[in-house]
Amino acid sequence: MIEKYRSILKISLPILIASLIILLIVFSPGTFSWIVDSFKPIIYGLVIAYLLDSVVMFLMRKLKVRRKQGIFLACIILIGTISALIYNLLPQIIENVNNIMSFIMEGDVDISQIVADIRNRIDNKYMEYITDYILQAGESVKNIVNNLLEYLYNMLMSMITNIGSSTFTFFISLIISIYMLSEKDDLLARGRRFIHAYFKDNKADNILQVFGKANKIFRSFLIGKLLDSAIVGIMCVIAFAVAKVPYAPLMGTLTGFFNIIPYFGPLIGSVPVVIVSFFVDPSKALTALIIIIIIQQIDSNILEPKIVGENVGVSPFWIITSVTVGGNLFGIPGLILGVPVLVLLKTIVEDSIDMRLMEKGKENIEKTNLRKMP
Repeated sequence: MIEKYRSILKISLPILIASLIILLIVFSPGTFSWIVDSFKPIIYGLVIAYLLDSVVMFLMRKLKVRRKQGIFLACIILIGTISALIYNLLPQIIENVNNIMSFIMEGDVDISQIVADIRNRIDNKYMEYITDYILQAGESVKNIVNNLLEYLYNMLMSMITNIGSSTFTFFISLIISIYMLSEKDDLLARGRRFIHAYFKDNKADNILQVFGKANKIFRSFLIGKLLDSAIVGIMCVIAFAVAKVPYAPLMGTLTGFFNIIPYFGPLIGSVPVVIVSFFVDPSKALTALIIIIIIQQIDSNILEPKIVGENVGVSPFWIITSVTVGGNLFGIPGLILGVPVLVLLKTIVEDSIDMRLMEKGKENIEKTNLRKMP
């Protein structure tokens, strides 16, 4: 009787939850958005707690302190780092944003003059062909530029107007993350108890094993990528400032932020830097691009292999596919999390294949070759 009840509940509960979510999305999207917004502090708190837990474990291991002391020190480090960035970097970024907004609001950009200056400085037949084409395009190029600047303006305005609410949400999320870190063992024990209650022992063990693998993959990738991108951002800010690239603090921060996205991140981050430099001081656009290329080469050949790892276990084709699909489905979170999700799925599928081959007595059939496949 208990098994029958459990089976009915196990089948009906996911169906009811999925049906409720679909009904809310279709018939009451405002309510669904309100529910998601209500849970945002908890979601952000979970993310902060997940990332800080590695710092807590490191402090406990190296300094031989208790968990609560490790949590306190980790929070002090986080708040201190953010405060230092706000004190040293934020005023310059705000000034850069204001200058860019003033530049955009001042009016039309004289494309002809800019193109003529570039043509005079660079004596090259290919550059002459390009500049002639731009000048002939005339009005259409001008409209594209103005639309691009308007989009940049709207994006900066959105960032500024959301600073207040984002700050409040961050502090609420930080408080929630502290409680999550403090009650980590209890929360994990309750999660394991829930899984064992609703699944058979072998299924429950498999699910917990998958969660363990997911934790290892996501932790190593996210923490490594965040540290790597922070270093890249600092290097770009310093290099841009030395080369006198316009709005160096803001442009370097953007480059470091987008570096979190695998493969496409450096390209996305370089676009606003080159565009803004081109219209403020055209000669600095090429300088900025060269700096980005050099730093990205240092990152891809030296920093990232040391920090994130030599490889993530999948070929470039699958990484690009995961980033593209993840970005289309879930936006920026999908761009960032697409790769570790793909690595997790690849690990699960390969383990499942190995188990089935072992059951059939064919565990040695091209196993080496399968392991090398993306």
